[in-house]
Amino acid sequence: MTLVAPLDWGLGHATRCVPIINQLLASGEQVLLAADGAALAFLRSEFPNLQWTRLKGYKMRYFWPLPLAIFLQLPLFGVSILLEHRRLKRLVKQHNISRIISDNRYGLWHRSIDSTIITHQLYIQLPRYLRFLQKPLHSFTARLLRRFSHIWVPDYAEVEKSLSGALSHGGALDAKVEYIGPLSRFTADCMAEPSLPVPSVLVVLSGPGRQKQRFAKRVLNHLRGTAKRILVVGAEPNLKYQVTDGNVLIVNHLPMQELNSLLKLAPHVIARSGYSTIMDLHRLGRDAILFPTKGQWEQEYLAEWRRRNPVGKN
Repeated sequence: MTLVAPLDWGLGHATRCVPIINQLLASGEQVLLAADGAALAFLRSEFPNLQWTRLKGYKMRYFWPLPLAIFLQLPLFGVSILLEHRRLKRLVKQHNISRIISDNRYGLWHRSIDSTIITHQLYIQLPRYLRFLQKPLHSFTARLLRRFSHIWVPDYAEVEKSLSGALSHGGALDAKVEYIGPLSRFTADCMAEPSLPVPSVLVVLSGPGRQKQRFAKRVLNHLRGTAKRILVVGAEPNLKYQVTDGNVLIVNHLPMQELNSLLKLAPHVIARSGYSTIMDLHRLGRDAILFPTKGQWEQEYLAEWRRRNPVGKN
């Protein structure tokens, strides 16, 4: 039995596990899904026949200033890592787990079982005013990563082709690091006919609830005065609703194939600059207007990296 466990900060970590799970199933392996919240709801909707268990994640509360929010919650993150490691030991016995694949969950390693972590954050990039903490942070994350048997980086090994830049190419690499190429649930040759009309502008929401709502409001306030047909997808698979307001259709969630087709066909795409979104756009050969979530340094870095390195867009 292979345990697949993505982090539950948004859907990105869960969506990029889809090709991994499909590959495991194609090779005849049994898979146990372990996650919480929207990530678990998404995986259960995509793989309804697989076994699953609820595995609590790292609950992050967002408030401003964000650096202070992260600093105050560091002890809680440490406790969460210890607790999920303890929970893993029980899961191994209960389900006879012989392999572990974790997406950014640092506590899911085992001394006697092949343990893999998927991450592009080998070298977390801090804003300029916190740059003095960057080396100690890299040393700390390196110690956490070395506990795993394998470190899979969903990016290209060549810096000139990289989608994540210094996040995955920022220093000397551990021998366990393997670049496996970008991961995306989407396929460039998807021919499914969407059930919804193809919009002029497709807005894909992601991230924390309040930030997501503010982003949607800001984008819609800018677009409402146009005659363009606008579709907003809310990235919440455990809730289902849709609202029509003039030229705007708001859909809380779309099945993977439907969203795949609309992302390919919509003339304009607006989204956050999360790494999973960037990998999806890369897979589909699509460009997009990307807005980083305020205060999320990784998204700010990725948006700037993508702007300065157009090679990564194709």
